[in-house]
Order: sequence, then C-alpha cells, then structure tokens
Amino acid sequence: MTSGSMSGGVLGFILQDGSRITRATGHAQLVPEPRPMTEDIWFDLASVSNVIFATERILSHARNGRIDHDAPLVTLIPDLHLYHPDTAREQQFTVRQCLGYQTGLLPVFPIYTYGSDPDRLRAFVLQHEWPRRSAAYSCINFILIGIGLERLEGCRIRNMDLGLDLHFPVMSTSRRRPNTAISAGG
Repeated sequence: MTSGSMSGGVLGFILQDGSRITRATGHAQLVPEPRPMTEDIWFDLASVSNVIFATERILSHARNGRIDHDAPLVTLIPDLHLYHPDTAREQQFTVRQCLGYQTGLLPVFPIYTYGSDPDRLRAFVLQHEWPRRSAAYSCINFILIGIGLERLEGCRIRNMDLGLDLHFPVMSTSRRRPNTAISAGG
C-alpha cells in the first residue's frame, strides 16, 4: 500500500482454538472521496474456487510427487500452443508461475464471447497467443491450472470431488449458466 499498488486490505485468521483475528489497513476507496478500510467491509470473493479448490488440489499433487510444479506446464498440457512450440512463451510457464500470477497473462479476457462449448473454449485458451503484460492477477492462469488438473486426474473439473461436501453448480445444457449455486450438504 505504501507503493500505491493497493489502496487497502483486510487480513483475517482463524486460530486453532477457533478465535478470530482481523486487521484492516489503508482505504476501501479513494474516489470520489477516500473511505478508510474497516474490518466489516464486504468483498466480492470471485475466483474463490481458485483458492479453496484448484490451488490446494494442484499443490497436493506436487506434494505427492505426481507433478513437478517447477516443470513447464506442457508436461501436464502437451497441446498448450501446439502449433507454435518454438515461439510460444506459454510453453515455458510453470505451475508455480501460474499459481503466483507470474506469467504476465491478461488479467481478464472475454472468453465467453467465443461461445459456450467447453471443448472449443479450452482449445481457444490453449492456442490463443496471449499478449505479454507485467505480472498481475490473471483468470487465465487458473484456467490453465484447471485444464492441467483435468488432464492429470482424467476428468472434468465439474466432476471432481471438491471435498467438504461442496459441489460445482449444475449447468443447464441450453444456457450454460448455473441453475444452482455451490452448496454444502445437498
């Protein structure tokens, strides 16, 4: 926050005894008027499945020796930039770089505008020539991690056991949008 790359944040811990500690620092907003960050501000937890599912799952495979998280991602996804192997920097990305957002991939990209067929969208992600940017958050990093998990485990992410009795949304085949939310229990 001192460098200006972040305006503020909240950090929380749950200790082994169940007690909770939170700390807020900086600002929740700067425009139109500065507003201090407080511990009771709500945040959008988009991409939460990256943290509670994909990161843990891929690191578990690394701990168990099924993958080397410092090896190029093409060891999991051999068809990553299959048609331009000599010039594609994506072929050098490692799992560690994707997890740490160190690839320089775009923060967001409207992949959904290319249709709703999951296989076509995977092919697009795997063969698209992504512009180089400075390292920052990128959804594409975790799309690649997800494809790597699918290849490693031999099934689609939506069919994987999430643990903790959680489930991915059930998708309507006609609209490709969730018709139920991630849920516990049912």
